[in-house]
Amino acid sequence: MMSEDAKSPGPRTRNIIENQLFRRQRSLKLEALQRQRTLQGDDDTDVDEPFDKTQIVIIFTEKAKLRHCQDVEKIIQEFGIQTTLETLGKTEKYLYLSASLDTLLRLADVAELEKKTTTGSMQKFNNGCISDFLLPGMGKDQILRYCEIPVLIKDVIKPAIKSYILKGYIEDMFPLHDILYLDRFNWNLKRSHLPIEDIRNYFGSSIGLYFGFIEFYTKALIFPAVFGILQYLFDLNLSIVCSFYVVWTTIFLELWKRKCAGYSYRWGTIEMSSLDKPRSAYQGQLKPDPITGKMTLHYPMRYTYLQMYCISYPVVLVCVVAAGWFALYQFQIEAEVLADFGADSWLLYVPVIVQSILIAIFSWAYEKLATFLTKLENHRTRSQYDRHRVNKLMLFEIVNNFFSQFYIAFVLQDLKQLKYQLMMQLLIFQLLCIAQEIGIPLMAVLRQKYAKFRHRDTVTEEEKLDNISDQPRYEQSFYESGLDAYHSTYEDYLQVCIQFGFVVLFAAVAPFAAIGALINNVFAVHIDMFKLCNIFKRPFARRAKNIGAWQLAFELLSVMSLLSNCGLLFLQPNVKEFFSHWLPTVPELSFVIFEHLLLGLKFVIHKVIHERPRWVRIGLLKADFETSQALKQLKKFKAETNKMA
Repeated sequence: MMSEDAKSPGPRTRNIIENQLFRRQRSLKLEALQRQRTLQGDDDTDVDEPFDKTQIVIIFTEKAKLRHCQDVEKIIQEFGIQTTLETLGKTEKYLYLSASLDTLLRLADVAELEKKTTTGSMQKFNNGCISDFLLPGMGKDQILRYCEIPVLIKDVIKPAIKSYILKGYIEDMFPLHDILYLDRFNWNLKRSHLPIEDIRNYFGSSIGLYFGFIEFYTKALIFPAVFGILQYLFDLNLSIVCSFYVVWTTIFLELWKRKCAGYSYRWGTIEMSSLDKPRSAYQGQLKPDPITGKMTLHYPMRYTYLQMYCISYPVVLVCVVAAGWFALYQFQIEAEVLADFGADSWLLYVPVIVQSILIAIFSWAYEKLATFLTKLENHRTRSQYDRHRVNKLMLFEIVNNFFSQFYIAFVLQDLKQLKYQLMMQLLIFQLLCIAQEIGIPLMAVLRQKYAKFRHRDTVTEEEKLDNISDQPRYEQSFYESGLDAYHSTYEDYLQVCIQFGFVVLFAAVAPFAAIGALINNVFAVHIDMFKLCNIFKRPFARRAKNIGAWQLAFELLSVMSLLSNCGLLFLQPNVKEFFSHWLPTVPELSFVIFEHLLLGLKFVIHKVIHERPRWVRIGLLKADFETSQALKQLKKFKAETNKMA
């Protein structure tokens, strides 16, 4: 993590960006195409794309002297990484990193990346047996993916230069975008699905799984959207509505597990565990690993649990209670407006609109608090960190977004007001999401374009150009250094999760919620892709085997929707009269019976649909068999060697 000095841009020389981002990409694309044609026309060249190109750029602060830059360069070169240092003045110092194919394959061996073998199974990459990983028609340069190359370089050099980062000599370190590869992500109306494999190959499995999930979820929304139209036109019985959403949510989530297992198997992340590589912010003492014997960081789990149960969750509970109290206070304000101005006044809309906006503000503030608390807990891996942060956030977000609807439905028992509150809140939520998706990135572009920075450099433009060995590379590094960093898919998942709650929790009174969500997602997924390609720096790829705690969050909302829609069913006067006639002593028992029947149906569907496809299970068993056979052969070879000795 960068220090505060390193994060601040300082007085480093920057000029006003004269062109829009698409113009910048167009000019760089022409340069890249020209270089590609040159390489294709020269068969004798030794250049091997993409391994000759710059993968990572390190930008130094004004505080860094030339000797500091050279020291960092020497440290990096010790790992076999190729470097180019360009000092354009006191405030502009760039270090470009690239690596040969042999170096990258050696680093992939150390990182134990999972790769597909000629037998069809997934095994840890072994640089000494490259032929085992060369599939038919495949060359050595195709073993590694685009997303893996910058990560391999970063993981090996970052611990060695961490002291320079902490001292504030390094301002930023990021991989450059591949302008030609970005063409694959342009919006194409002829394309029926997203290029998930290309997204993974470029951005990594974490972002690849997000786009895979959002595409799968958007297609799944077609069914409740059509059902909602039928529900509205034919006034379907609420028992049918409850049954449909139980079946749909369960099948949707179970089928996603299967699809996710297929992705993670092909991408070599399906066997990730809590014993994987620690995240960069993990703190602890160096001790021998009980499994590998290597020196790794260790932190007592009791301290993590003390932080979680004595500090984090009490704070979360206070925030949840405060969010619930605020939702109730909004009803008091609405009642006062009704008493003062009457039921026909437009002022009755104001409390709901204000509440919806404040909900978004509270979510933003609480996200910062939950992130801070989770950092203090010092979880070892990125997946553990994300899981505990999402657990905190979902407790708050459910109360913050849906407590008022539950209060209206089951305390006030006013279905008309519930429908009004739900649709108004969903509409404002979607508008705020669109504003966040479009407005904030555009503000970043305008800030980058029109911000004026004082030019303190005494070096003339002619002298600067003389020090630049590659003009297109310098321009791309300069422009991308001013872009915002992309941190994670957390906010994107949170928006989808809340939207899912609006769709399913009170589907009995909101048949058109799924249609609104479907239309929104069709455009939102392309906006997300545009932001990743144009508005943000290219992020370092993160490995992930599933969507983590978000899967549990969606399953929790699925169970809550079963209970809430069953509750709405038994609030209907005709249903109450029917069960009061047949069960006059305990009419509430009928609710329990019906709800348990639906839970049983949900459980049966869960058991019938296996979370991993058969071909994935066969592949994993095949890999285990090959590993055991290799161990037997190794033991046999050692035994024969000892006999000969």
